[in-house]
Amino acid sequence: MIDRFQAAAEAAGAVVGRFPTLAEAARHVRETTGGPVAASELPDAVRKALADLRFASPQEYRDVRFGLSFATAGVAATGSLLLELSDPAGRGATALPPVNLVFLTASTIVPDLQSLSGTLYRLLASHPSSYLSLTTGPSRTADIERVLTIGVHGPKELHILILEGE
Repeated sequence: MIDRFQAAAEAAGAVVGRFPTLAEAARHVRETTGGPVAASELPDAVRKALADLRFASPQEYRDVRFGLSFATAGVAATGSLLLELSDPAGRGATALPPVNLVFLTASTIVPDLQSLSGTLYRLLASHPSSYLSLTTGPSRTADIERVLTIGVHGPKELHILILEGE
């Protein structure tokens, strides 16, 4: 299922890296970013692994190159990521920087969108003002004279960091 997800995500324009441990993925993030990062809500283990990074304030998000987020799930059929972004600052961290790095736990990859129904129900029922995003590849639009433009409504680059070890 991971191979299927990776192939679909890469076909949609994402860059996919696979890491056996969170420590190796965190090392990759530190080497890639080299400066302050915007971040949506991250699990405590991820924040701890990235403790030496400087996390930008929401006011700085438009000035940083990299945003970090953590996907709730992945959809193998499309290479899509499910992001829970109920916090407005978290939405900014995924939309304003030109490069978004998203952690995805391999065990949360499901075969298709229908397989996410239980997760979607749980997330929508748990927050009074839930904001969920299904993201497939970098931001793209062709609404201006049908010319494809990358990065107008969000990041120009999407990097998915699959955590294969638990």
